[in-house]
Amino acid sequence: MEDLVKQEELVQKYIRAGNHDAAIKSLLFLITRYAQQKNFAKAESLREKIIEIEPMALTEAIKANQIIEEARLKKVDRGHTEIWADLYNTLTVDEGQLLFSDMRETILPPDETIFRQGEMNSRLYFFNSGHAKHIFTQGNREMFIKKLGPGNFAGEDTFFDASVCTTSLVTMSRVKVSFLERSVLEKWKTAAPALEDKLYDFCQRGVKINELLSHNAMDRRSQRRINITGRVLIRMVNDQGQPVGKTLAGSLSDISEGGLSLFIQAKERSSAHMLLGRPLNVRFNLPPDMREVNRNGLTIGIRYHAAGYEMRSHYSVHLRFDEKINPEEIRRAEQFLRAYGG
Repeated sequence: MEDLVKQEELVQKYIRAGNHDAAIKSLLFLITRYAQQKNFAKAESLREKIIEIEPMALTEAIKANQIIEEARLKKVDRGHTEIWADLYNTLTVDEGQLLFSDMRETILPPDETIFRQGEMNSRLYFFNSGHAKHIFTQGNREMFIKKLGPGNFAGEDTFFDASVCTTSLVTMSRVKVSFLERSVLEKWKTAAPALEDKLYDFCQRGVKINELLSHNAMDRRSQRRINITGRVLIRMVNDQGQPVGKTLAGSLSDISEGGLSLFIQAKERSSAHMLLGRPLNVRFNLPPDMREVNRNGLTIGIRYHAAGYEMRSHYSVHLRFDEKINPEEIRRAEQFLRAYGG
């Protein structure tokens, strides 16, 4: 406990010296330690301090919130064979034993790239704990495609057919995965001739990444967007769907019945990865009556903009609403903005 007190004193020293980056790093360390000790009240008070020090430190605040939520919900991991019972039930005893013995297990930290879009991947991953996300990159835009957790697999498209990855897979938390190397398929041809086909059939049950990419593109084309300006208030959302933490501010860019995009400032381009796949709460005023709209949404896209927003690096963040706005309200807002140039 004495070490933590000294660390808090160090935070105050960094703040007085104007070294906000060092102060925030120290705060994240303290939040982790207090959360591990189940002292959530203290951890949450330190999370609030991050925003007090740096009002636009959204990614750091999200990381702090993730640390606290994971500590709250941490449970003993279920066993691999329990999580993957549906797979093992399709196999004979010998096939199941061979599959299990050929798997390797690894633990990965948050924000680790498991495989990268455009590169080769020879592994089939089985998630036993933690979460990861599929990201699709196009130019300077990154799009969230799918979230994975215990009982999900990844890499099946490149494991069975040698091809480049169509998405990147990045961890959202500490994850434990089992994986197979493609080289086992050659071994199975003599040791267990039916095993590859059974595993392939099992993997075909999931929604294909290419289908999700196509669906994502159709969603973007199907809804009319209108340009809109103004302030938008942002808060993080916990696993229970409740807004938490201090309110941050961004600038509206455009809106449709199903979502919106907004601008935020950020210090590092790499930190934008943390926002993808994260739920946020947004509040803003919609013309012509300027009533407040309050919506939770999922961050499905990030686009980097090199300059032009108060001369600092910034991002447009694209959210998909959990609950759509009435299309008539969008139509009225568009008419008003056309008429008055808002």
